[in-house]
Amino acid sequence: MASTYGGGRRRRIVAATAVTAAGLLLWPGTAYAADVTTTPTEARQGDAVRLEFSVPEERAGTKTNQIEVRLPADAPIAEVYPMSVNGWAPRINSRTLDKPVAGIHSSGVSTVTTAVTWVRVGASDPGPARLALSMGPMPQAERLTFEVVQTYADGTVVRWADATGPHRAPTLTLLPAAPGAAGPAAHGG
Repeated sequence: MASTYGGGRRRRIVAATAVTAAGLLLWPGTAYAADVTTTPTEARQGDAVRLEFSVPEERAGTKTNQIEVRLPADAPIAEVYPMSVNGWAPRINSRTLDKPVAGIHSSGVSTVTTAVTWVRVGASDPGPARLALSMGPMPQAERLTFEVVQTYADGTVVRWADATGPHRAPTLTLLPAAPGAAGPAAHGG
């Protein structure tokens, strides 16, 4: 009876080990791990959000010198502020709208950010670049897609702009505004 108990225990250990090994072997490979990602992945329409972009270093032997995040032209965001990041300096490009949009700090904003370009200045943290934008209020859209243009020191340019494939553009899903939300000019999360 003792050997049956011990044999059953061994079988469970072997089965658990096999499931764990299979999970590790089937875990998404580097194609998924190397995507440009955003944190968070969703926000509410009308809210403010701090959106962090994580941009991988894919090329051995060279570093990223510049990262441009292009905001969606068809869903302007009234206020966009690059956050301070060690080793990176932001530059903001903007455009004037024909019709103003509601902002967080103003009822009508007519000049909006079209892109933020971070340029490497000195040493930065190792690993993927983690660059953040505070923005809002989020527009009335189901999803925002951000094109990211990464330029390496050797001149190679990688465009993260595809809907599918190895260089997918990062997206932010927008949920409907929370019931009883104070409106587009209120401070969000």
